[in-house]
Amino acid sequence: METDRHYFFEGLFIIVLSVGEALAFVWLSGSHHRDDVLYRIHFSESVSGLSLGDPVKFRGVDIGTVKAMSLDLADPRRVEVDVALRKDAPVKTDTKASLKLKGITGVVFIELDGGSTGAKTLVAMTPEGQIPEIPSEKSTLTTLVEALPKAVERFLAIENQTRKVLADVGATTSEIKENPSRLIFGSKSKTTTASNEKGNSGVRQKATPKRQDETGQ
Repeated sequence: METDRHYFFEGLFIIVLSVGEALAFVWLSGSHHRDDVLYRIHFSESVSGLSLGDPVKFRGVDIGTVKAMSLDLADPRRVEVDVALRKDAPVKTDTKASLKLKGITGVVFIELDGGSTGAKTLVAMTPEGQIPEIPSEKSTLTTLVEALPKAVERFLAIENQTRKVLADVGATTSEIKENPSRLIFGSKSKTTTASNEKGNSGVRQKATPKRQDETGQ
């Protein structure tokens, strides 16, 4: 009986201690984030890969997490993302948000950038009762994807032009193989044409004074 009672009190002590640690952790977590500021970001691109709890970074430094995501009811083409950021995060009126890809794992996070020294804080410039909204800009990946069709069109145009040049060169080469004398006759023909043009020019120059003598001028 003494042994069972001893084990009972030991188990009870462990349970109470565990519950106390859990409550302390919750309290500390709440006190640590109680000063966080809620911001809102609207993205006009897909946020695939972004999840609740994912980090929000300012130039690579963790300053908060993603709290909520939903489609914008006013414009379903946009995604509304709420983030909780530290109170001391330097979010200003010229700060911009964008989606970044972490390595090649497909993990996405929100990166904040900008915020000049002379700019005012976004919270101070937001009317009371409204959620401060951080403007977003297209991610580098989206910009590259949008520019890809134009790059493909240019490549195809260059390819078609190259094929045409190669076809012309191939046709000329085939003609020369069939009749090599075309090279010689072609050069003679050009020389003869140039000589005729030179001779005709001399005739025209001599004829001009003759007309002037006939008119008596």
